[in-house]
Amino acid sequence: MMQEWERQLFGDHRDPREELSTIFGVDIPASGNVQPEALEWACGVVDVSVMSQVEAIKVLREAEPRLGLRSARYLVQRVFAATP
Repeated sequence: MMQEWERQLFGDHRDPREELSTIFGVDIPASGNVQPEALEWACGVVDVSVMSQVEAIKVLREAEPRLGLRSARYLVQRVFAATP
């Protein structure tokens, strides 16, 4: 509980891939990329043809309440970057 309060007060500086690792039950890739499982899930939830990045973040966090803002932003950036 105290760690969550500190994150809210001082900002969340954790590697977003750590949170994704916990949520999706997968390891953090050695290459530094987002976990394929998390990216695949996010691509299935986000519709880049009709959503802004801000809307996509909101949709991801509603779909997975354990997803923090920093991790949601990280995922959305990758989803939009992966879309032609």
